[in-house]
Amino acid sequence: MTPQGRMAWLLDRFVAHTPGVTHALLASRDGIKLLYSEMTRDPADAMAAAVSGLSSLAANLTGPTGGKLAPRQIIIERDDCLFFVTSAGTSSAFTNHPGNTRGVVDTVLGVIARPDADVGNIGFEMDRLVQRFASHMVTAVRQDDGSR
Repeated sequence: MTPQGRMAWLLDRFVAHTPGVTHALLASRDGIKLLYSEMTRDPADAMAAAVSGLSSLAANLTGPTGGKLAPRQIIIERDDCLFFVTSAGTSSAFTNHPGNTRGVVDTVLGVIARPDADVGNIGFEMDRLVQRFASHMVTAVRQDDGSR
């Protein structure tokens, strides 16, 4: 199985086995869908652009220390669903991606869940999924060292 195929399988498995999750997508940081589960093409395109934009917006907010940092996780609560966004690392698995100029693509994971879903469990499972993607990444997402 190709790295893309393995990552797609992991994404499908995440949606199927994480209670409350209805859709998931791996997008490039520049807003192009790479992999998606339980969605059709047009909604996947829209979601890729949205998660990319949210990630970029959050990363460019100046925090209380005056610095700008990439967000660990973004959660949006709506009456009809929950949206989750997190960085998924830098992958070399998408060599045909138009933004791939260095041999790698920066990625963002987006997830949609039912409004009554367990936020903590979904965040935990998203982190596990990103770690499972790690073997297909050049630069994996940083780990929490427990210092906060």
